Amino acid sequence: MKSGEKPVGDSRIGEEDRISRLPDSLLCEILLNFPTKDVIKTSLLCRRWRNIWRYVPVWDLQINGGLEDAAKFSFFKRFMDFNSSVCLQRVKLRYVGYSFGFRDSKLINIVFKHKIQHLDLEGYTRDDTIKIPPTIYTSCERLVSLKLRCLLLPKPPKSVSLPCLKIIDLQEIKFDDSSAMEVLISGCSALESLTMDKMYGDRVSSQSLLSFCLTKTEGGDLDKKTVTMQAPRLKFIKLNNRSIERFIVKDLGSIIKLDLDGFTNFGETLHSFLTLLSFVRDITISSDILKVLHKFSESESLPQFHNLSSLSIKTGMITWKYLLTFLENCPNLNYLVMAFKEHKWTMNFSEKSKIRGRYKGTFEFSSFKLREF
Repeated sequence: MKSGEKPVGDSRIGEEDRISRLPDSLLCEILLNFPTKDVIKTSLLCRRWRNIWRYVPVWDLQINGGLEDAAKFSFFKRFMDFNSSVCLQRVKLRYVGYSFGFRDSKLINIVFKHKIQHLDLEGYTRDDTIKIPPTIYTSCERLVSLKLRCLLLPKPPKSVSLPCLKIIDLQEIKFDDSSAMEVLISGCSALESLTMDKMYGDRVSSQSLLSFCLTKTEGGDLDKKTVTMQAPRLKFIKLNNRSIERFIVKDLGSIIKLDLDGFTNFGETLHSFLTLLSFVRDITISSDILKVLHKFSESESLPQFHNLSSLSIKTGMITWKYLLTFLENCPNLNYLVMAFKEHKWTMNFSEKSKIRGRYKGTFEFSSFKLREF
């Protein structure tokens, strides 16, 4: 090959570096999607990239419990001191090893001082849980989403101010005070989504809340809780938690979607649950709930669920007798999903046809398509 001649088939050599010609602001937007260690490595590409990483407001750090943690902390602190006016957009911090020097939450406190918007913290799963600094209640006025796991939240002050916080996700959290959860929620005037592995109190009161989820599926406390929900704008409830015995919802009319793993009393009697079902449009329930409803129908008539258009059934073996009893009272159902162990089947109702079974009633479905996922 002659000197200066391009290799055959390699069209990239000599091409213009279009990415490097992009403005700094756009390069920072691109780097938002990369881990912090890779973002910093871009400083080695060329002179054009030397300082771009300094303006990326996202950090993803992992504390391993080794000697290198001191270097990480020192580097992060120097960066924050040098860029004292930087507003952090997103910080993800993982403590995956025991590190005595970082139990005092100094790193977390530095994050709070830089007007963090999206915070994702996971502590080390030992008895000596890392404690969040109390400044989380008063110094995070720009915080939009908060995700915490295996951490200790301190006792909140009488007044909590988190006016921009819309999303809270709490998993395996310890509170210094039994009323801490309720006080925390009361200080979030813009809260829309609340997700927890279990109930950390007996009451949830929010004028802005749209979605409430309990995620822990295994058995919970020996003493089952009665939970009161005061949320007039609530649209979605998901309860995958066996520790809830009674779930009292003060405002049923706004709820349009319901996801239940097992049967939970909504109020004092089963009639309260049936009232709730009459409002919702989309329901995901277990076969156990169908059994409860079928047993009820043997002594009293089930109401018509006119609003229900989508039904999903999960867990356990489905008894067709129980299912058909429920379907008889769903005249406007359009979509049905059923889970059979490792298979999921979907019935999508379109053109009208009639399916007659050996059980009473005529089912006005459409000619359905059965599809395996």
